[in-house]
Amino acid sequence: MKNLPRAVWVGSFLAIFFIQVFFAMQTKSPTCDEFAHHTASGFSHLVTGDFRMNPAAPPLPRLLSAIPLYLMGVKAPLDHRSWKDGNSPVFAQQFFYQPHFTQDRLIFWARLPILILAVFFGYFVFVWADELFGITGGLSALALYTFCPDILAHSGLATSDISVAFFFYLTFWRFWKYLRKQSLKNLILTGIMAGLAFLSKFSAILIFPILFLIVSFSGSWKKISLGRSTGFLAICFLTVWAGYFFEMKPLLKNTPDPPKKVALYRKIGGERLVRFANEVPVPLSTFVSAFASMMVTRARGTNAFLMGEWSNGLKGWWYYYFIAFAIKNTIPFLLLILLSLVWIQKIPTNRLAKYFLVLPIGFFFLATLADKAQAGIRYFLPVYPLFFILCGGWMAWVWRKKKFFRFLVVTLLSWHVFEGVRIYPDYLAYFNELIGGPDRGYLYLRDSNIDWGQDLKGVADWAKKENDPELVVGSISPVDLEKAYGVPWRPFTPQEQKKPRPCVYAIGVHGIDGTSWFRQYRPVKIIGHSMWIYDFRKK
Repeated sequence: MKNLPRAVWVGSFLAIFFIQVFFAMQTKSPTCDEFAHHTASGFSHLVTGDFRMNPAAPPLPRLLSAIPLYLMGVKAPLDHRSWKDGNSPVFAQQFFYQPHFTQDRLIFWARLPILILAVFFGYFVFVWADELFGITGGLSALALYTFCPDILAHSGLATSDISVAFFFYLTFWRFWKYLRKQSLKNLILTGIMAGLAFLSKFSAILIFPILFLIVSFSGSWKKISLGRSTGFLAICFLTVWAGYFFEMKPLLKNTPDPPKKVALYRKIGGERLVRFANEVPVPLSTFVSAFASMMVTRARGTNAFLMGEWSNGLKGWWYYYFIAFAIKNTIPFLLLILLSLVWIQKIPTNRLAKYFLVLPIGFFFLATLADKAQAGIRYFLPVYPLFFILCGGWMAWVWRKKKFFRFLVVTLLSWHVFEGVRIYPDYLAYFNELIGGPDRGYLYLRDSNIDWGQDLKGVADWAKKENDPELVVGSISPVDLEKAYGVPWRPFTPQEQKKPRPCVYAIGVHGIDGTSWFRQYRPVKIIGHSMWIYDFRKK
């Protein structure tokens, strides 16, 4: 490492990361969230300044994805009724299947800004690890980032998960700098990063209790004056408001599903609050309204899946994210985490840095124990860089002080790299050997953990090679194979859910239980570990 400039090492890792995701994302069709919720909605935000279209997520990553589309001359279907109604899935159909632009071209350019953001993410993972542990710790953390299947998967998607993880991480890094040097620059940058995290995803609300815990455990209250705290919150607020183009409007104006929101406001504050929501313009009204809806959704729960059981919104599993983390990450990464925690006292840094690395991780796991809206390991991406840096610190200690065990570091890192390379390009469907690999992942987790509709392009490619047989598709994705890829298809009939006909079936594993016969026959092809192909044509 001493023989090459650090810029060469870092640049090489980031180039490898970029190349992996750049080519992998071109093999995948839009996921259901990219198609129905993010890309078209974000483009409408950019060209109109109106956030009515699917405001359930904040706009920053959507706006980033929309920039290249705007520069290409893409048009938003604002004359279609779906715009007036705020119907984002129908609006997305009009957007993706407009003349002059193919679906693949639109989604490629929408994904590219997120990939670029992920490259910067990797760079700053190296920066903080290097500041704490030197070049060995920095490059070790960067290597873990570069070949982590979960990071690779979401870095090639036009969604919000990489963005919120990145700005979550930068908030912690800048606040660490602030506690070491209480400068106005560090205060302002911490507030801006927190604001950008809120502009990425509502889960950024966890930043506040985590910062509170860090200050409490580290005994840093003397460094946090009332004036500085107020300044931090004001900067955070202004950043979020700027991201909504300094919006001022009543809470119920241009918002989807007004009756649902009226009922919520009436329950909270009666008719007086309903009148206020109808008549009085307020800053960040879209943000406030969407955040309230999100809290209701999380309280009611979603239909999650774990080890053969669906929650149906009635319950959650306190151990959901423990299991998801244990089977969605490489075994060598898990071993490195275990070794780092066992020998955390040996990691060469001060107590404050260890609080920053460990407390957010612990809080994330504790905060999800009672969660009933368990939507996948992607919600844990904000703490992944902290794991990378913690492991980088342990590896730096071993490299300097325990030279006899250097082979262990090399072995675990090489194994991790091998796992990341081997799963290409199917990063989203990665599962480790503890459960038998990705083809068995559907038995444990569903949705964005394995099948988000990303492999319909692979289904279309297979069908073309088979001379376009009669194709029946069951998928979570709203992508239209005929409009997108020129492959005729149709959905399942109720009868076919019980008994197959002499044609070809492509079934996504997210909803594969709805087909009663899928275990009775062997699929002729499994595409991307998420789509099962059954061929019942007469030979």
